[in-house]
Amino acid sequence: MCRLYGQRSAATAGAAEPLCVSHNALRFQSHVHPHGWGVGWWRAGRPQVERGVLPAHADQAFCDASHRARSRVVLAHVRDASVGAVTERNTHPFAHGPWLFAHNGTVARFRRSARVRAALEAEIAPSLRRNLHGETDSERCFYLFLSRLGRSWRRATLAEVRRALAETTRIVSGLADPGAARPSSLNFLVSDGRLLAAARRGRTLHLLRQPGPSGRVVIASEPIGKGPWREVPDGGFVGVDPRGRLVEGALLPPRP
Repeated sequence: MCRLYGQRSAATAGAAEPLCVSHNALRFQSHVHPHGWGVGWWRAGRPQVERGVLPAHADQAFCDASHRARSRVVLAHVRDASVGAVTERNTHPFAHGPWLFAHNGTVARFRRSARVRAALEAEIAPSLRRNLHGETDSERCFYLFLSRLGRSWRRATLAEVRRALAETTRIVSGLADPGAARPSSLNFLVSDGRLLAAARRGRTLHLLRQPGPSGRVVIASEPIGKGPWREVPDGGFVGVDPRGRLVEGALLPPRP
């Protein structure tokens, strides 16, 4: 398991408090999820990512990065390595183009089945497949998500992101879950610096909407600091579009 954090604000904002000092800050959560950390934000439309392989609670660089992370969207992740060695290339969030992506969970049978690994990679567009650098199931889920976005990935709408997350979840579970002792757990958090979106499947996920001029929406694996936090239902989706509008519902919306 891992732990995710994402926030979108109406204007440029930092996230050092929830990442480092708030009650149950992500740094504290790294006592249970000690296999590295990553913090991501955007500068002039380009993602900036800093990573480390030490536990966040034992690495001053985590809080240094958290203080530098200032933009409308900030993402962070602390890792509990279920697949892949503890190295920077396996550390979230992963980046490609304007996108950052983090995953909490595990693709069923990924470690023990070469067939599952090959089938998952075959679903990734060839132009993106060559960008795979690490060993994790999570990185492959990221490039599968970008593949499902298709040509819209450079300027996607929230509806397109929701559909791509749903298709990624459907494809991964369809390939990996048959015959597995436990189904895949697929909590995904994605952003291109304009919008923020998350899908929940098999792991906890919570939402906080802060009223006032900040217009801040926070999505996290566990509540951090003051609430009121709400739990995102399993199978649910939550997102904030580029205009700051919050959208909630099922990841797979009912057909008309």
